[in-house]
Amino acid sequence: MKLDRKNFLAAGGAAAAAASFGFPAVVRAAGEPIRLGGIPCLTGSNALLGQQEHEGLTLAIEEINARPGKVYDDRPFELVEEDATNDNQSAVSALNKLLGENVVAIVCPVLSTQVQAMAPVMKTHEIPWMTGGTAVKNTQLGVTSMFRLRASDGITAAAMTNFAVKEKKAKKIAIMHASDAFGTGGADQIVQNLQKLGMTPVANEQYPKDAKDFTAEILKVKQSGADALLMYIQNPSDTAIILKQIRSLGLSIPIVGSPSLANQTAMETAGKDANGAYSAVDFIVGFNSNKATHFLTAFYRKFHHQPDVGTGSGWVYDAVYMLADTYRKQKSTDPAKTIASLKAVKNWEGVLGTFDADGEGNMVHSVSIGQIADQKLHLVKKVTG
Repeated sequence: MKLDRKNFLAAGGAAAAAASFGFPAVVRAAGEPIRLGGIPCLTGSNALLGQQEHEGLTLAIEEINARPGKVYDDRPFELVEEDATNDNQSAVSALNKLLGENVVAIVCPVLSTQVQAMAPVMKTHEIPWMTGGTAVKNTQLGVTSMFRLRASDGITAAAMTNFAVKEKKAKKIAIMHASDAFGTGGADQIVQNLQKLGMTPVANEQYPKDAKDFTAEILKVKQSGADALLMYIQNPSDTAIILKQIRSLGLSIPIVGSPSLANQTAMETAGKDANGAYSAVDFIVGFNSNKATHFLTAFYRKFHHQPDVGTGSGWVYDAVYMLADTYRKQKSTDPAKTIASLKAVKNWEGVLGTFDADGEGNMVHSVSIGQIADQKLHLVKKVTG
């Protein structure tokens, strides 16, 4: 599907002036659209994630606009998207463009390296910023309007490490990770958790951005004598290739990965080479609330394929609904009121589970460990951080 950016409603007069400072217009007429900004990676090597986020945004907005009263006072959401592409500079440029489009809130990105690059700009714009980047550092950058709708790497890395050591009885842990902020941050968290257990990794292999061959890194892991491999990788396309190359190189040790390892598209692409691997994830299909079941059904009906719930479409869908619920409750898109309301979120039920805001803007505080079999993830245990 072609993901052309759509511009809606030219901002004018007082609205344009307000938008230049990152604030929505003070006075809004009944029925006037509420402009919501999205910055997925629509092109580049992370376009798979961007596609998933775009789909989650689209579905949530269509559903909200179809309900009585729409968001509130018969005002619908209207989506303005800019392409974060695959590099930080382009992502910041996309953000700056969105901030001039009179948007009341911004959803995305999921890449922590882009979240961190955007942070200095967002410090000067007090509008809600809903992100999916999981690096621990993200919510410690001084952006008081940032809210993370996925479990942080602190929770995920601890779950992965403890599972490998305590459940799989591994004594020689190897790490393989991407060189971006997500990969390096996650690997650092694993090292810290190993230290707490009196251990150090026997290998800690990093691969460069946009790599397509991971033979050298996998062989170093194999030569290290590791009895378990922990992988911290953001890009589902990378994980699929790595799993295939691991099997072809005869590395047969337990693999425990970050959420992208169990991304639906990654599992389908890797096929039988993914069987037996474990992943620490935000969501496992089959253990659904009513809201999650509705999302899965509605998503498939619209897009004719299964959603990648945690890493892609699910958290974005939750972000849009959380904003809509907040605006409806307070009958306003006022940024200060909205940020205060989001900071007070408790027991809000979404697709990914129960959301509770902490002092840093973290909303989700648990992950599940699952094992892959025949392109499906099966629950092993749930971990709360």
